[in-house]
Amino acid sequence: MRTATLLPLFLILGACQTTGPLNENTPSHVLPSGSRLVLKQELTIPAHSAGVILQGGRVVSLKDVNQYNPHCRLEVNDVRETTQTVTADEFLVQRAHQETQTVARHGFIKAGLRTSGTISFYVFRTVMVLRSERQPQVRSLTCQQWGDPSLGEHVTIREIRATLGEIIALRLPAAAPDNNR
Repeated sequence: MRTATLLPLFLILGACQTTGPLNENTPSHVLPSGSRLVLKQELTIPAHSAGVILQGGRVVSLKDVNQYNPHCRLEVNDVRETTQTVTADEFLVQRAHQETQTVARHGFIKAGLRTSGTISFYVFRTVMVLRSERQPQVRSLTCQQWGDPSLGEHVTIREIRATLGEIIALRLPAAAPDNNR
């Protein structure tokens, strides 16, 4: 009896999984393990920080990033009192996953007016764990955007490419052909 009850649930969940060839325009398709990120130029991580933010193909400060548009943060293991440099290199994507975080703000400011209400939004995040023999301090690349809980989506592979611009190239493994590129 229990098997008969659970079977429809498993069939529905199985239908929700992404199958078939990788589509760079689909928010549910994650960068496959074995992909490579090729950093084409040096990046400077500011003092007292563990990362540098990229948006629209350029480095931006935390105060200048538009959180509602795709942006990526290249992260290192340590926060230091001085700047850190990540040199041009190729990084292996060991694994990638998507996560969603709910954020609520109380007493937010909208159109210059302070309100006493609460607004909730989601942070749609794709985390890529990186590895480089030459620069083991480089930990991850996290690409994300804020969105409405019911309408927001994860950043697509194509959007990640646009966000990284000419600074970091994305190379997919030969076993995972990318469609709609």
